[in-house]
Amino acid sequence: MAAVVAATTSVLADENTRLANTTVSRIVEARGELDDPAVLKECCARLQKINGMLKARVAEADAEACHEAMKGGLTGIGCDDKRLVATLCTRTKAALARTAAAYREKYDKDLAKEVKGETSSDYGRMMAYAMSAPDRVCRHDDAPEVYVADVIDKACKGLGCDEEALIEVCCTRTPEQLLAGKACWEGRNDASLFDYVTKELGHEYRHLNILLLKILKGERPWDEAVDDARAAQHVEKLHKECAKGMMQDFKEDKVVNWLAGCPPAEAALCADLYEKAHGKSLKSALEAKCGKKFALGLSALLVAPGVTPEEFVAMRLEKAMKGFGTNEAILVRLLGGLDHASRPSMPAVVAAYERKYGRTLKEALKSEISGDFLRASLAWISALEDPSQAFEATTACDVEACDDLEALLDALVVENASVNQMMASIDAQEVYNCCHGFGTSDGKLIALLASRSKPHLQAVAAAYYDQRDKPMVGRIREETSGWYKLLLTYLVASPEEADVRQLDAAMDGLGADGVALVEFLVGNSQARVRAAKAKWEGRHDASLVDRVASELHGANETLALQLLKGERDELGEADEAEAEALADKLAAGAAGWGTDEQAFIEVLAKNSPETNYAVRTAYENKHGKSLESLIESEMSGNLAKCLGALLLPPADYYAKRLKDAFRGLGTSDAVVCRVLGGHDKADVREIAAAYERKYGTPLKDDLKAECSGNYKRLAQAWVTMPDALADPDEPVEIPPDEPDEPEAHPPPPEPPTPPPSDEPTAAEVMRAERSLDTLEKIAGRLPLKPRAPRGDDWVPNQGRPNEEPPPPSFVSGERCPETTEADDDVEPAAPPEAKEIPRGPFSGQPVGGGAPPDPEKAAATRAAIAALDRSLGPAPGATRLPRPA
Repeated sequence: MAAVVAATTSVLADENTRLANTTVSRIVEARGELDDPAVLKECCARLQKINGMLKARVAEADAEACHEAMKGGLTGIGCDDKRLVATLCTRTKAALARTAAAYREKYDKDLAKEVKGETSSDYGRMMAYAMSAPDRVCRHDDAPEVYVADVIDKACKGLGCDEEALIEVCCTRTPEQLLAGKACWEGRNDASLFDYVTKELGHEYRHLNILLLKILKGERPWDEAVDDARAAQHVEKLHKECAKGMMQDFKEDKVVNWLAGCPPAEAALCADLYEKAHGKSLKSALEAKCGKKFALGLSALLVAPGVTPEEFVAMRLEKAMKGFGTNEAILVRLLGGLDHASRPSMPAVVAAYERKYGRTLKEALKSEISGDFLRASLAWISALEDPSQAFEATTACDVEACDDLEALLDALVVENASVNQMMASIDAQEVYNCCHGFGTSDGKLIALLASRSKPHLQAVAAAYYDQRDKPMVGRIREETSGWYKLLLTYLVASPEEADVRQLDAAMDGLGADGVALVEFLVGNSQARVRAAKAKWEGRHDASLVDRVASELHGANETLALQLLKGERDELGEADEAEAEALADKLAAGAAGWGTDEQAFIEVLAKNSPETNYAVRTAYENKHGKSLESLIESEMSGNLAKCLGALLLPPADYYAKRLKDAFRGLGTSDAVVCRVLGGHDKADVREIAAAYERKYGTPLKDDLKAECSGNYKRLAQAWVTMPDALADPDEPVEIPPDEPDEPEAHPPPPEPPTPPPSDEPTAAEVMRAERSLDTLEKIAGRLPLKPRAPRGDDWVPNQGRPNEEPPPPSFVSGERCPETTEADDDVEPAAPPEAKEIPRGPFSGQPVGGGAPPDPEKAAATRAAIAALDRSLGPAPGATRLPRPA
């Protein structure tokens, strides 16, 4: 238990980073094992604070969205009904109350009245009932009593009286809610509710008035225990009254006292006993003796089989949709008034309707209504089925005064998931707004996506698909281009999807990109390697092991296959004696003629990182040189890089990869996109910290110097911006737009990197071709390439310096990163991984090999070319260009 407490304390101490996803996930993982009351209380307080900030942010965003939907546009005329439905009808009643409060604070207006006035449709009236915002007289947070007052006003105002609406509200609300609603109505109107209802019902409905006033007085014992003996007595009395003849006096007031004076469960028992004793239903017996409206009110007391009258509401909903036409007013009133706190609740009514009529309520609504009202109703039902709404009162309690902290923590975890889903829905709508219309709001898009974690972006993508029935990544790729598009694609993709893209880019075309495979196999956890392997094989219906084996050979193949197994011990602790023995094994493998590469693979690819670090230290102490230098002297190419990477922490390795991408003329932007976009914000922050620790320069500064345009802004924002949902109080700032700075377009994809070569660059060879004999006399032993073919025989990395390469498909069959998807309904294909192009140390031109030339040989080459230039002068018709420094 001490370890659990210590781990939890460590999580809670991470206040500086405030990574909500990490904090919440670790709290969830430790839930049920937190026996220390202090730690449990701190977990509840932390999660309550995070949820509170998220709920406030949702309310502010919804308030702004509602205002833009009703008042937006160039003229401010009209209403964006679809956006308003998506904003209001997908929220719980508690969320709507917070939105109404935020709207009042920001715009000093009543959101319910604004919605009702702007929409002039059934869904607007339904949401006005749902919000029922408190007015100046009656101020409450949840305000179910305001709904009661609103229904009474609506039922009694104007010509005539809607008796059925009064019956519905009186028979489906608790005595406490009715008393509060009575006080709210009387505070609004400065009058007596009893006098008002009596006047509106009149003499014709005097018996119904007796029933409603008894219920409004709170005399109905809602939660009282059932008395079987009393129920049997009431049954006999009811039968005696219903058996009276035409000329006998039927005592309506006594019937009211018998049925309304007992709890709902006892009234239901009376109905059951009456049917068994007398062979007919109590409902039909009462309908034969009472008026239609009075009988409806009495029936409302009998239909509930338990303590809630959900079957009565289900019956009313069915009646509104039955026959010719649909009574939208009943649907508006009932759907707008239901929530988790009402009696009955929305989930109970939905279950009762399906149980009674054999179809879901959503299916029934789809057959009867259409348009915005249908969309709003379906979204509203789904929102009120959210289980977190039932915990709203629980999660708002004082942690210090809470008696059951474990139950509170469970409720907070459920609420956190619900609020995050609301935030994902808001973000999905905002992504659409950024991409919709003329042009793309790149600044808003960057600010949104770069301030979210990758797990949340997955939820945003799912919400976007639910809203638009199209993939979000497809729409983003349509609206962007270049490296900006590629980095966005990696950001919004899941880790498995990003890994599949990396594997495809590494293995498609001519040969395999060993560097990209190194990144995938070495820099990721074994669990992620296994997940990516399963994802790749499911997509391609092929074995990844077979594909890698066909692309690699020799020791590279052995190492890759070993890492692909996902069996590396990642958590094993180091043992000094074992580390010394392994260091001796590596030294023995490098001794003598040749190198035992298998020994290096067995030691470094199977042991834990901690063991490898210990082996490196042991080797240095015993042999007086680094293990990295031993690997570089004994091996070369991708094998040396991969084994060297196994000696570094993942963050240090990726920092090194980024630094290598920035070296030389030009930037390996594909590496930048792959490293930054393939990792979540917490991992990227570790990489940035390692980068600054190793090279003394903040990563954001080098990104600013090496990248350009929106691509630069997005890369900097992803590295520097915090997760806004982890700490909503921290301001969101993105790098400013620089419109005068053009964005660098990605070069066409190059073929995979061939084995290392010591040959000079293609540009130097072309210059030397002018006088091969003279160059050989000056440079001596320099090997030269044959003259590059011309015209249709163009070969990559061997063409003329100013010659344009052919299209990417001609070189490697890959798609250029600028390519957009024509059909948004289809998941866009992965953009190609542009291969890292090695650059010459002084010419800046692509070289054939992956390793830089020897410094002494490069110096000799420069001297030779300079002497040749002085002796020969420029070629006829040529323009001398300055040589890069």
